[in-house]
Amino acid sequence: MLNNQINTAFLKRKEILSEATDSFRLFDGIGDGNSDFFIDVFAGHWLVSYLDKEPESVAKCELPRESLWFKKLDKNNKESARCEEGDSSNTQITIRENNVRYLVDLKIGYSQGIFLDQRDNRFEVRARSSGIRILNCFSYTCAFSVVAALGGAASTTSIDLSNSYLEWGKSNFELNGIDPNQDEHYFCRGDVFEWLRQFRKKQRKFGGIILDPPSFSRAGKQGVFSAEKDYSSLVTEAAHLIERGGWVLASCNHRGISSEKFGNELIIGMDNARRNIKTINQKPMTSDFPGDDYLKSFWIEIE
Repeated sequence: MLNNQINTAFLKRKEILSEATDSFRLFDGIGDGNSDFFIDVFAGHWLVSYLDKEPESVAKCELPRESLWFKKLDKNNKESARCEEGDSSNTQITIRENNVRYLVDLKIGYSQGIFLDQRDNRFEVRARSSGIRILNCFSYTCAFSVVAALGGAASTTSIDLSNSYLEWGKSNFELNGIDPNQDEHYFCRGDVFEWLRQFRKKQRKFGGIILDPPSFSRAGKQGVFSAEKDYSSLVTEAAHLIERGGWVLASCNHRGISSEKFGNELIIGMDNARRNIKTINQKPMTSDFPGDDYLKSFWIEIE
């Protein structure tokens, strides 16, 4: 039964797998008929994330793979993955997505270095970045910054609390033949709100801004960031930095915030900054995530 579900899920996604893209969500919980687990494929390596009981029968699936890893989903996402098949020492691998390369680590407890559910948004950021300055807030391993640079951005600025993730981001630049130490690429460690206020004082402007914060975050003078309470304030701070005719990509993965509420928060944030919205459009999740629509993404164009 389980093997049939996985095989059916693969057939639905086989068009994603190509020379350009080797990483995707193979099995998306309830969206593919079983809410107990998820399977992400990273360049042929399977990572099975499960809620309670490890789905041992996944190992019996005959679809080809390089290795098989299991990770229990806990509240803090700190539990490391365990290798069931393959070389357990080979944890860091390079994947491809739309001909862009990224470094991932199969073993670490949080995300493996890239959020696969943002694939379509990364593709669009690349298409929208030519000739403009890009600001990537909560940049994690700088995947959005990499595609912006490949898309011809005049500059990229990546902000994250973790210096380790920013260094990881620099490795992603290098994997794609981009020197991260060039003058047009900036990596800023610290609290996003503090950096946004500094940029406003210095009158820095950007043609595109990416907002993809965690649901909760602790740091800086802001204290605790909560997407539910603070997202409109984040939008307001960012809106002061947008050039006329620029755009904002705003994402939220908080399951307790509906698309309607999130869209309203974005409008409130823009209104508080006295910026006029030309268009605002919600982008659906990628096709390999048919289950819970937890990720809300809106593209906003500014007059």
